[in-house]
Order: sequence, then C-alpha cells, then structure tokens
Amino acid sequence: MSGVLRVRHAAGRLRAAMEQGLITPEDLAQALEDCGLLQSPETVRVGARVVRPATLVERHIVASGVGGDSPAAALARRLRESQPDVIGTNVLTASDVQVTVRPQSGDCLLWWLGRFKADPETGTDQGGNVYAVRGHHEDVTVHLVIIGDAVAAWDGTVRRAS
Repeated sequence: MSGVLRVRHAAGRLRAAMEQGLITPEDLAQALEDCGLLQSPETVRVGARVVRPATLVERHIVASGVGGDSPAAALARRLRESQPDVIGTNVLTASDVQVTVRPQSGDCLLWWLGRFKADPETGTDQGGNVYAVRGHHEDVTVHLVIIGDAVAAWDGTVRRAS
C-alpha cells in the first residue's frame, strides 16, 4: 500500500474511532498502530497532552466550558484563518492551546518556533516526524506540535541573527 493510501486509511480509522467516542491519546494511538503508522501507543506523550491524530486529520477543538472569546480560542481562530501550515488546534483552557502545524520548509519550522518564543532545547522528538515544544504568545501557553518532512530534515539547530 502506498504512503498516501496508508495515511488515507489511517485518517478513516481515526475518524471512525472518534465517532465512537474514542478520543484519549491511547485510543487514537492504538488506531494508528492498527494501521501500521505508529509502532507503539507508548510513543504518545500523554503528560504533555500531545494528541497525535491531529497530525493526520484537520481538527479544531474547543474544550467544554472554554469561551470562544477566550485568549486561547481567539489565538487558535486567528491562526486557522491566516496560516496555511495550521492543521489542528485544541483549545484546552482559556489560556492554553495546542497548535499542530505542518511547515512547508525548514525555514517555516524555524518561523513557528520563533513565533511562539519556543526554545528548541526544551522540545521533544516524538518520533515519526513529530516534534513537540512549549512556547507562549502574550498570556497564552502554546503547546506546539510540528509534523512532517521539515521535522525529519531539521538538525535541531536554530541559527540566530547576530
């Protein structure tokens, strides 16, 4: 099965799992493992609240009880409307948001790190071309999940202007 077909198959399996109410990272990781796109559910970092399926299926979620006008929800909305790299947002609290991006290049990856003042030294390689790091924007904590070929090509260094 080609890579594109495997991803489409996985996206369908994830959609079906979510429609059945299986939304915990462990449940969704198991669905990815069943499709052969994830080697082990343990690779999902539950403690960092990183939800891998947002990397395959465009998903925009606001937690119940969080107002649509909260700082985190407003930031998520602005990013979805203005940044084509954004493929998922998950507003966790009024001041806490997970943003999943698929940068188009290594330069775009570095732009995202800079956008949220994220220190790459504090991030974690999630495997499978997924990198997670925490940053911030004004009063919002941003859990940035970066996916795709730009992650695989990135050597982990950030060149700063002198």
